[in-house]
This record gives sequence, C-alpha cells and structure tokens, in this order.
Amino acid sequence: MRVLRVSMAAAVAVALAGVTAACSSPSTGAATPSSRPTTNVGTPVPATSIVPSLGPTLPVPGQPIVPSLGVPPAVPPALPPVTSPATATTAPSLSTVVLGSTGFGALKLRMTAAQAQATHLVGPASLAPGETCPTGRLLAAPSGGTPSLFFSPSLGLVAIYAYPGITTPAGIKVGSALVDLQRAYPTWRGLQGDEGVGYVAAPGSATSEYRIAVSNGRVIELAIQLDDEDCYE
Repeated sequence: MRVLRVSMAAAVAVALAGVTAACSSPSTGAATPSSRPTTNVGTPVPATSIVPSLGPTLPVPGQPIVPSLGVPPAVPPALPPVTSPATATTAPSLSTVVLGSTGFGALKLRMTAAQAQATHLVGPASLAPGETCPTGRLLAAPSGGTPSLFFSPSLGLVAIYAYPGITTPAGIKVGSALVDLQRAYPTWRGLQGDEGVGYVAAPGSATSEYRIAVSNGRVIELAIQLDDEDCYE
C-alpha cells in the first residue's frame, strides 16, 4: 500500500515537470509568448492632389508650384495715323498755269512784297547792291537765272517773268516758234524786226503788256509787266 502511494506521487511529479518544461524557454527557462502574424502597414503617406499645368512654370525652392494661366499680354489699341495739316496754297502745276493780263494766279501786279509772299507762290524779296527795285523769285521757277519778280518802291509788283511751262492765254510760252507768236499776236514786233524784245498790249487790260523776246526764231523770254514800270528799261 505504501509502495502504491509513492508510485502515484512520482507519476504526478513527472507529469507536472513535463508541463513546466513545455511552457519554459530551453535556454532561460522563461515563458515564451506565442507568435502571432502581424500586418506591416508602413508609414502613412499624405495624399496630394494633382493639378494640371496650364502653362510653363519656374520652380522656386521652398515655394508651392502655382500653375500658370498662360494669358497673353494685352495689346494696346492702334492709334490713328498722324496726318500733317494741308498747306493753304501750293505751287501751281506747269500744265495749268497761265500768265494773265493782271498777274499769275493769286499773284497780282501792284502787290507789295509782303502781299506777294503771303500767296505762298514767291520767296522773300531782296535788294541787290546798286539797284533801286527789290527782286524775288517764283518758288516753282528753276534755280539760277534772272529774277522772276520786280518790286517798285512806288508801284509795287511791276513785272512777273515766266519760267518754262507757263503760257499766255493765247498759248505762247518760252520755246514757242516765231510763227506761232506772230499768229497769236500779229502786232508783235521785235527791236530788230523778227529778233529781240517786243511788246504786246495784254488783252482786256489798259495798264499792262507782254514783254516777249525772240532769238533764232524762238521765244526766249516772256513777262507780264505794267506799262509804267520803273525798274528797268
């Protein structure tokens, strides 16, 4: 009976020792927690919104990227063209000018030098050394040559000399043939017959005349002048 009790006690002790060994670490004898599968979710990444770029941008360190709207620069409205004021009076056309019995267009015999210049057809008058009458020039006249205008101190403008292209009402001009001159003005006579300077009363005027010079069968000089001009012979 005593032997049976000892045997049962030993069996219980062995069973308890087995259970203790199963729950203890082989090296340290400490209990080892049972392993459990874990899920590695990692560090959460903040969500960012993707904004479409509407134009090129220049990245600046430390600054947020702002999309470019790509708006074209404003174009200022076109200004109206600048126009120059019209000239009150222009030089006469060679194809239409006529040396009439009282003057040349707006330029009239007996005008003062200031009145003549106000027509915008002539330049300023000047008095040459040793002369008694100031002289001037038509603006459209070719450069050089003799003066176009003679101003008497007492009578005003006394003579207007034509340049090539100006005609009388009868169509006579510098370069006209002698036969045409004689047909237009039958009373014309030169100092040497068909040569030299001759005079013809201006039709419709009792105070002016045409001074016409001929050389080698051609008109070389044409002027309208007062009958009583006192500036030259």
